[in-house]
Amino acid sequence: MLARFIDVSEWGPEEWLAASILAFIVVTVIIVAYRIVTLFQMTRRKKYQPNLRPLRRGRR
Repeated sequence: MLARFIDVSEWGPEEWLAASILAFIVVTVIIVAYRIVTLFQMTRRKKYQPNLRPLRRGRR
């Protein structure tokens, strides 16, 4: 399917290097965006507050 849009039969090493760098950048941007979205989803959740007793201090 992709071969219909891009003809790679005459690509040299420079074109392959540029294509692999662009693919790496695209994958990195997708992963970073996914991590940022999950981070914002975590901050929107109600924070867990444990039911702890107050700290006991010694009398002076």
